[in-house]
Amino acid sequence: MFTLRREQGRLQEVPPVIRHAVQTSPPGAVWRPGLAVIYSELGLTREARMEFEHLAADNFTTIPQDALWVACMVYLVEVCTFLGDARRAAALYHCLTPYEGYNIVVGPTAVSYGAAARYLGMLAATMSYWEDAQRHFEDALAMNAWMGARPWLAHTQYQYAIMLLARSQPGDREKAVSLLDEALITARELGMRALEERLIARLEQRPAPAPTALGLLEDLSPREVEVLRLLAAGKSNRDIADALCISLSTVASHVRHILTKTGCANRTEAAAYALRQGLTEH
Repeated sequence: MFTLRREQGRLQEVPPVIRHAVQTSPPGAVWRPGLAVIYSELGLTREARMEFEHLAADNFTTIPQDALWVACMVYLVEVCTFLGDARRAAALYHCLTPYEGYNIVVGPTAVSYGAAARYLGMLAATMSYWEDAQRHFEDALAMNAWMGARPWLAHTQYQYAIMLLARSQPGDREKAVSLLDEALITARELGMRALEERLIARLEQRPAPAPTALGLLEDLSPREVEVLRLLAAGKSNRDIADALCISLSTVASHVRHILTKTGCANRTEAAAYALRQGLTEH
């Protein structure tokens, strides 16, 4: 259920349960790798770091070599990537290298985490080993596509895009945008809301085409003005969707149109534009 709720973007339901479990359970009864990845997914950096440091003792050798070991490793890869810990990434990379070319499965097909190459790519990217990261991500794309593992394919496309944007070599941005677009189609089809929100946020950061003249407020539709007003007030796409009773994808479309029509590169510039146009109180 955690895996499903995570993909559905419903982990905000989890923190009260987590706090109760941590407070009432003996230390050994809490599955700490799962706890660490939940903290990282919720953006709780301090809590994620505390759990990660505990688990990273002696280069992760204290984690039991049992049926959950591989699940522990892939969760810790995600936490390590979230924290940007290049030193610990090297240790995890060493642990997972023997699994290169394999699909990560926990138990007797209880759950699949997709190609191990994706996690190796994430670790290589965290260490800024760009060539290795690219090779691993290309391998993960091929394996996940061959298996029909569409959720993991979408996650691979997203992580690969993040790596390309960080490397920022000629052609990287164009390829990254293409990967993000492909992943967004899958995320929407499968109801992967958490990934969809990340993808939308990244796509909104793409440079807006230079307008032939300064964008005018009159160029925006009445609905786009409403969205811009809420955006300038610091509302997230989810907040705007709820306020206007429209879908998240519709909000994303409006935001892209606003950025293009106003010549703004991102939400911050759009908020400043709204302020100049008198759409905000501050």
